Amino acid sequence: MVTYSGSSEHGLDDKGRLVLPGRILDEVPKSQWKFHLTAGLDRCLLLHDAEGFRELVDKIGRAVPGSRAHRALCRRFLGHSEAVEPDGNRRIRIPDPLLKYAGLAPGQPVVLVGTGRVTEIWSAQHLDEALAEAGSDEEQLFASLMGPAQPSVTTVGP
Repeated sequence: MVTYSGSSEHGLDDKGRLVLPGRILDEVPKSQWKFHLTAGLDRCLLLHDAEGFRELVDKIGRAVPGSRAHRALCRRFLGHSEAVEPDGNRRIRIPDPLLKYAGLAPGQPVVLVGTGRVTEIWSAQHLDEALAEAGSDEEQLFASLMGPAQPSVTTVGP
């Protein structure tokens, strides 16, 4: 399983193409350079490798079929997904509807953020807004992932 991490700023060319950096492409054998772009929940785009996209489709398929939430997830992640393959110059073209969704435009800088199984593609403004919105729910989730706090042990001299 591939894990993506780190962040970096890149530019879209005048046709809405993005050069994928080595830290992404070098993680996947060239024969498997098939990716999927989807709309994310936070007005960013999500770049999935083929294995990660299959995992997403499988997980969405296990949701309660026909529920409003299931229909919304299918609409967002599957209805707004595009298969993309890097060209000979390691570029992918981001389709216009996805550019619009994420507030991106050809010729504009974007920020790539590796978040484990996916790489997020952000406009700098939307990323700044999302990072500024960190709240207590993030703190609670982080605390639950880290487990109960252990008291530090201090030794008192004889």
